[in-house]
Amino acid sequence: MPLKLRHVLFPYGFPLHIKSTDPEVIRAAELSWGSFEQRFREPPLEIRFIISEETERRRLRPPRFRAQSNLLAIVAGFDNFACCDLSRGFGFACLTKAALANQDYFRYHFLEAMVCTLLDTQHLVALHAACIEMNGRGVMFVGESGAGKSSLAYACARRGHVYISDEASLLVRRRAERLVLGNPQVVRFRPAARALFPELKGHVRSRNGKLSIEIATRDLRHVQTAPGCNAEYVLFLNRSDAPGLGASLTPMSQSVALRLLFRQVWPGELPIHEERLKSVEQLLSARLYQFTYSDLDRAVDFLEQATRAS
Repeated sequence: MPLKLRHVLFPYGFPLHIKSTDPEVIRAAELSWGSFEQRFREPPLEIRFIISEETERRRLRPPRFRAQSNLLAIVAGFDNFACCDLSRGFGFACLTKAALANQDYFRYHFLEAMVCTLLDTQHLVALHAACIEMNGRGVMFVGESGAGKSSLAYACARRGHVYISDEASLLVRRRAERLVLGNPQVVRFRPAARALFPELKGHVRSRNGKLSIEIATRDLRHVQTAPGCNAEYVLFLNRSDAPGLGASLTPMSQSVALRLLFRQVWPGELPIHEERLKSVEQLLSARLYQFTYSDLDRAVDFLEQATRAS
């Protein structure tokens, strides 16, 4: 089947070639990465989308992901599936019009999942961490879901510090510096964040069946953004519910930090694991601490003083 529609974008600064049979694919990709400019001159990733005219009568299901050797399968049913070659940076998907029409479903489960997967196997290491720049120093906040990464990053941004990412930070491989990238276009929270930040009221929406708050940073005039920074601090969050608890930093060893931060998630046959591990070990040459706090304002005060003094 000819894929007559062609488009080039630069997610996180890396070249991506998109081919499709439907213009809605291109429009969705523009929403995801249209604001990014080229930053790296690597061989382009390529993804292709074939959209069928068949009517999808069944409810759209979240796909399952399975990988062996260099191949990743993303399967949501007989009519909605994708395959990625993790070693070549190539992927294709066959989807119905109904799957494409549900923009959140298409972007989250297929378009962004495929591209971020290929970036992670080709050029990056995806880390479960938020990132800001404070007093000219890159600071990463590491923690599991619910640890407060997004809230703390946004609290820092409200004070005038530079917002880079809320929950996914991308470490660039094959670099001399500890270069971390993010998607500063959007900040996301759980609905409970409305109690902390009054300006978030009224922004709750359902995305892929989960209630969340998602706001474009261009609509937050007080927020400065940047696509990345050089990480100088990696802080492992330990949020406490104890009232009046002051903030503190406790040094952490590289071995403990590595165990908490990094997991090998791709098939062992791919020749990328040593390079990925070396990149994370290089990141952990930054200043490593457990950061204990309870009150957000006190936490930001403490970080401002710590980064200013170092």
